[in-house]
Amino acid sequence: MKTLGLFFKKQYAAEEKIQRLLRKLEDMMNVYLGAYEAYLVVNEEVFIKRSEELGQLEKELDDLGLQIQMSLVHESLMPDSRDDLLWLLTKLDKIPSRLKHSLGDIALEKPVIPETFHTPLKNLLDHSRRAVQALAQAMDALFSDLRAVRQYVEEVARQESEVDQIEHRLMLLVFNDKSMDLARQYQLKGILKELGGITNLAEDVGDAVHILATKHNT
Repeated sequence: MKTLGLFFKKQYAAEEKIQRLLRKLEDMMNVYLGAYEAYLVVNEEVFIKRSEELGQLEKELDDLGLQIQMSLVHESLMPDSRDDLLWLLTKLDKIPSRLKHSLGDIALEKPVIPETFHTPLKNLLDHSRRAVQALAQAMDALFSDLRAVRQYVEEVARQESEVDQIEHRLMLLVFNDKSMDLARQYQLKGILKELGGITNLAEDVGDAVHILATKHNT
């Protein structure tokens, strides 16, 4: 069974930190989902609490990212493996940043989201959570079984496709609703694009994981 670890002389410290980073990313996605659902039901107290939790997790992820970079520099890794992982982690870092800025925009703009959008948005958020979970599993597989990476990457793509469909349907509703003025339509469009961007980033990272697994499985 091939793993990325075979390309390291000693990768254990970096691998352990990457596993912790992935778990925190999954936690961050769950907190994000909870914050968004609180916003939809106008529970400001829970929304603020979850937003603060998300901000703390994002800081912890940043700290772990720096620790991983230091581990990769100081451990005896083959140069290609080190550079590949740094490239992958740079891509991955875009996801927590997107989650943080998305909630920040909601807190700032305080958009009124139509009640008819609530259930589709919750479905969209659940598919986003599943995409991030599958991405974490794909990255885990780099250190356990490179052959398993593909199935998880395909699951990320499947969840991204589900999000795209929901986003498209909601976008049609927005711009076919003549009761909305143009400013509100574009505000809701921006929100939908922010949400859809999470799984777009997850799919991009998933593609990078697949490239890396293929490269080191030959």
